[in-house]
Amino acid sequence: MRQHPATAGKVAAMTPSAATFGTLLTIAQTPALGPQPNSLDHAVGRATHWVRLSETRRPDAMWLEAGALMQRLVSREEWAHYIRRIRVDRGALQGREWFEVTRVRDPVGLPVGDYLNVIFVAHFAQASQFETVSLAPGAAGWLPVGYVIRPVQREV
Repeated sequence: MRQHPATAGKVAAMTPSAATFGTLLTIAQTPALGPQPNSLDHAVGRATHWVRLSETRRPDAMWLEAGALMQRLVSREEWAHYIRRIRVDRGALQGREWFEVTRVRDPVGLPVGDYLNVIFVAHFAQASQFETVSLAPGAAGWLPVGYVIRPVQREV
């Protein structure tokens, strides 16, 4: 490749050396340290903590830790009644395991945006159920904004 004589020196002066390029790559690939409030790990941890409050019969604590969106849609008293009814209908919790995380974009009835659903399989005395905790991004990370429980359907 031939270079024009007027630009040959300038191109060489502007081309970074291998050492400079290696330093740039190292800086660019340095992982960010500190908490990652909107990470998937944080979402699963937050959802796990939140459903554990229901195990200890603390629906008030669940409501207080929920996002303002949920608190506007459901009163504290309605929430407590809902959680108590779930526990009475299904019996004691015998175990729970994390199942999946799904991204939900612009769900019907909620403000436009990205949400996460963290889904657990919960084994109650009466039946196994899917527990879905819906999370919305907040300033300090993911905030619970919904909880739905439904039967696990056996494949036929």
